[in-house]
Formats: sequence, C-alpha cells, structure tokens
Amino acid sequence: MIWFLDTSALVKRYIRESGSDWLRREIESHQVLIAQITPVELAAALGRNLKQGKVSDFAFRQARRRFLLHIKENQYKIEQMTQPVVNQAMRLAFVYRLRAYDAVQLATALMSVNVGERARMFFVTADGNLETVAIAEGLQTLNPSKH
Repeated sequence: MIWFLDTSALVKRYIRESGSDWLRREIESHQVLIAQITPVELAAALGRNLKQGKVSDFAFRQARRRFLLHIKENQYKIEQMTQPVVNQAMRLAFVYRLRAYDAVQLATALMSVNVGERARMFFVTADGNLETVAIAEGLQTLNPSKH
C-alpha cells in the first residue's frame, strides 16, 4: 500500500502523541509519500513543541536527528510542488476554505498517483477537517489519532 502522510500524521513518528505507537508500528510496511513542504512543516512543528515545553531539548534534538536521517536514507518519496499542484491547491482552498499548507498537502496527494492507483493509496492525517475534505475528494484516509 501507498501512504501519503501529511505533517500532522508524520510528526507522530518523531514526537509521542496519541496514535504514535500505531503509526510507528505500521509505517514500516508501506511506501510513504510526503509533500515537498512537509520537511519545513515538520521542522516548525518540532520547534513549536520545544518552545511550548511539550518536549525536552534532548527529545527535540533526537527527533530532528532521526527525521534528517530518514530523509537522507530516502525513507520518504518527496513529491514536488509543481504548477499543477499549486493549481489544485488553489481550487481546494477556494472550494473547502482550507488553510494554505493543508491545501498543498491534499493537492500533492491527489496529484501524486493516477486515479487508477488511488485504490492502493491512503491519505494519512491527524487533522479531522482535512480528513473530511480528502474523503470528499475521493481519497481513502487513515487517522492515526483514532488508533
């Protein structure tokens, strides 16, 4: 199976949250796609968790190191932000009133596989609103927070 992970789901691999155990266990058996913007969003999420005192400096550094190693090892296929992705993201933002990066995440997922492959792909997100929109757009979803 193909999993497209948005940042709200991927952060659970690096910081212990509801659904982290399930995601960490399951991620290894799937091809994982992420949007080009995801590494920036993940870096911001890790920094925000440190600043808010939700993680220690040690946990922040460990999460950052592990994430950078996973990127270097090509554990994620990074989908580029092309003009068609931008156009799709604008459509999603207008139609569903999504936040900019949520629209980019979903647009990237929609454009990353052809329609015939969508039966093999799951959009993995911990964001309930984005999950609802992904379903409306014809994607199968998984929410790690529900596991």
